[in-house]
Amino acid sequence: MKQLLGLLLVVVVAVAVTLMAQGNASKVLIFFGQYRIDMSLNFAVAAILLLFLVLYVMMRAWRASSQLPGKFKEYWMNRKQNALLRANTQGLIALITGDEQGAHKALNQASKTGIETDLSYLIRAMSAMQADRYDVAEEILNQEKAKVGEHSHALVVLRGKVALSKQDFSGALGMLEAMDPLAAKLPQVQRLRMLALMGLGRWQDALVQYRACVAVSALTNGEKNEALMRIYAGLGENAGQDASKMQEVLSNAKPVELENVGVLRMLATGLLRTGLITAARTLLETALNQNYNKDLLPVYHQVSVLEPREALPNVERLLAQHPADLRLLELAADVCEREQLWGKAISRFEAVYAKQPSAHVAGKLERLYEAANQGERAKAWREKLNNHLQNDRQLA
Repeated sequence: MKQLLGLLLVVVVAVAVTLMAQGNASKVLIFFGQYRIDMSLNFAVAAILLLFLVLYVMMRAWRASSQLPGKFKEYWMNRKQNALLRANTQGLIALITGDEQGAHKALNQASKTGIETDLSYLIRAMSAMQADRYDVAEEILNQEKAKVGEHSHALVVLRGKVALSKQDFSGALGMLEAMDPLAAKLPQVQRLRMLALMGLGRWQDALVQYRACVAVSALTNGEKNEALMRIYAGLGENAGQDASKMQEVLSNAKPVELENVGVLRMLATGLLRTGLITAARTLLETALNQNYNKDLLPVYHQVSVLEPREALPNVERLLAQHPADLRLLELAADVCEREQLWGKAISRFEAVYAKQPSAHVAGKLERLYEAANQGERAKAWREKLNNHLQNDRQLA
C-alpha cells in the first residue's frame, strides 16, 4: 500500500511539473560580450539540475576512489586478524587438551600472519610448561615479540615459573617483587612468591605469604597442605634446639593451621626435640580430642610415654571412645606399663596380640609377666617370641 501511494505521488508531481512547463513561456538570456545565449526557462532549470547531478556523482566517485587503498588495506588486515584469531584459538584448545605439537603448529600459523602478538607466544610457552619442557618455554619467552605487548604481567608470571623450575629462587623473587603493587596482588604472583621464599629458606616470610595466598584462594587443597607442612618443617629446623624459638613458632600458629595433621606432627617433633614435652602433649591431646586422627597416634605415643601419669587420663578417655583401635590400645598398654599398672598393661597387650600377633608384643608380654613375678606365663610368652623370631629369620 505504501509503495502504491508513493508511485501515485510521483505521477502527480510529474504531471504537475509537465503542465507548469507547458504553460511557461519565459526565456533566459546569457550575454558573453558580443555573444548571447537564448534558451527557455524550462531548459535552464533542467540544465542546472543536471549539472548539479553530474557534479554530485563526480564528487562521490572521487571520494570513493580516494578511500579505495584504505578499504583494500582494511580488507587484508581483517583477513590477517581472523587468521590470527583462529591460530590463537587452536593454541588455546591445544593447551587445554595437552597437545604440545598442536600448540607449536598454532604459533607457526600465527607467525605467518605477520601481526602475531605476545599472546601467541604466551600460549605456546604455557603448553611447553604443561609438558615439563621449561627449556623450550624459556626460549619462547626470550623472543622479542613475546616481550612486547599488553600481557607483561602474564609474561613475568611465566618467566617466574621457569626460574623456579631451574631453582633460581632469587631470580624468580626479584622478577616478582619488581612488579607494580596491583600486579603483585594477583593470585598466581603471590603463589610463586611463596614458592620462591620457601626455596630460599625464608620460612617466616613464606608463612606470611602463604596466609596471603589462602586469603585470595591461590592454592589448591593439596598445595595448601604440602606448603604448610614444608613451612612448619622449615620453621622447626630453624628453631633447632632453642626452646624459646620453638615456643614462638607454636604461639604464632593459627588455629586453622593446627587442623593440619602434618603441621601438628612437625610441631610436636620440634617441641620434643627442644624438651618441651608438656607443650607437645597438650598440643596433641587438644587436637585428638577435637578431631580424632589415627595419623597423630605415633607421635602422641612418643610423647605420652615420657609423661605417662599426665597422659593416662586422656589416653583412657580416647580408648573408651575408640575401643577397636589397636594402635590406641597398644599406646594405652605402654602408658600403663610406664605407670607400673601391670594388670592393665598385660590385658591390653594380650588384646592387641590376639588380633595382631607380633614379636614386639610377645616380647612386651614376656617382660611384663616377669615384672609381675609370673614366671610360667613369662616362659610361655618367651616361647612365642622365639617362634616369631625364628619365623622372621626363615622369611628373611
